[in-house]
Amino acid sequence: MSSSIFQLLVLAGVALFLIFKLRSVLGTRGGFEKPPIVGGSSRARPEFDVIEGGPDPDITDFVEDGSASAKALTAMKEAEPGFMVATFLEGARDAFEMILMAFENGDLSEVE
Repeated sequence: MSSSIFQLLVLAGVALFLIFKLRSVLGTRGGFEKPPIVGGSSRARPEFDVIEGGPDPDITDFVEDGSASAKALTAMKEAEPGFMVATFLEGARDAFEMILMAFENGDLSEVE
């Protein structure tokens, strides 16, 4: 019985030694870390001056300026800055073709 208590005390001592040693080492800077950035905000988006210009050529290449479609596409571009009309219309064309071919083949399972 005293042997198991002795083993327990030795293991507890080793565990405490490791905990204190790790605690003193963790959180300190080694050699390869980048120095902390002092001041300034972290990764803030740059502020750009908004210049009101003419119609967006990405939209007017596909629809007439001032139409309901142009207004809808403009709203999409405002909601999602990375929105590209050409890519959107290409995807819509592919979806339309898939639906049309499914109707032609009489198999609507791939449309659902």
